[in-house]
Amino acid sequence: MKPRSSATRFGAALALPLLFKVGEHALSIVYVADGRWTVSVDGGPASQTFMTQVEAWEAGVRAADQQDRQPRP
Repeated sequence: MKPRSSATRFGAALALPLLFKVGEHALSIVYVADGRWTVSVDGGPASQTFMTQVEAWEAGVRAADQQDRQPRP
């Protein structure tokens, strides 16, 4: 059996979501394709893509902060 190439292993690792806890929120950052990343907050839909993982994380932190600032009923 032929071993996997390092490019295959790297691609498979990128497919796994990166999970972060921001206050009471959970961010899930996922590599989509062509160097693009998405982020979802608390399992919500990802509505935008970002050029870097860092940009996706920053957008997720901002979204979590915005949710915390909204008045609760």
